[in-house]
Amino acid sequence: MRRFDCRASVFALCAMMTLGGFARLGHAQEPTPPGAEPTPPGQATPQAAEQGEKGKLGSISWRDIVTVPRRPILKYHRVEFIPTYNTTINNSLYRHHGFGGVINFFLSETLNLGLEGTYYVPQQQEHYFLRGLDDRILPSVNHYQWSANLNFGYVPFYGKFALFDRWIFQWEGYVQAGLGVIQTDWITRDPADRSATNYDIQWHVDIGTRLFLTKWLAIHAYLKDYMFVDSLEPASRGSAVGSAPPPKGDSNFIQNLVFGVGVGMFLPTGFDYKYTR
Repeated sequence: MRRFDCRASVFALCAMMTLGGFARLGHAQEPTPPGAEPTPPGQATPQAAEQGEKGKLGSISWRDIVTVPRRPILKYHRVEFIPTYNTTINNSLYRHHGFGGVINFFLSETLNLGLEGTYYVPQQQEHYFLRGLDDRILPSVNHYQWSANLNFGYVPFYGKFALFDRWIFQWEGYVQAGLGVIQTDWITRDPADRSATNYDIQWHVDIGTRLFLTKWLAIHAYLKDYMFVDSLEPASRGSAVGSAPPPKGDSNFIQNLVFGVGVGMFLPTGFDYKYTR
């Protein structure tokens, strides 16, 4: 009986050891779930990296986003009408006030062709008689009647500025050159003498600025230098009968420097942005 009990005990012990070995082998071969791989020393876990990325994105504000705004006003293929007023600033004898207008057609945002016309009103200055008293003879001056020019303009400067940190205005600086014709008449020393009329070829260069108030309205300020060769009443002209033809005049190179302002109106009043894609 005891021998049978010993054999049973040995058999039970062997069975328990065999079952324990199979259990350890099954546990060792069980697959590792995703994300549960061991992390090498010194490297952050995926959960920590994800939390760090979320913290970095959460620190970005709208001040960190840099954008380039679109140009607020486009001039390409638009027409600008500008009523103008200008006055001479380098003639101390006669000042001419010019009333006219300019029509500009923009070939691009920086290039334009223009037609200009001006009608002049003379204003005699006090220095005219003072000069006559000093020279014992009145100086030779001409009355500008009208002028017409073909202009070519270029816009090298463009910018914006804020007024009182509330309104933003677009402005640009331009340069122009032009060629045209001007009509001038002698202002005779003796009102009884006949005057002479001249038609002169003139050219000009100028600089100006354009300040946009709206998408179709702008203010202009400019400085122009008109240059031409004009014929003036000769100083040696004596007293003559009023019906006698005027003598040949004295040729002089004239620089008529003027300062002017204008109001530009663009047509069409609106525009559409075009994208490459």
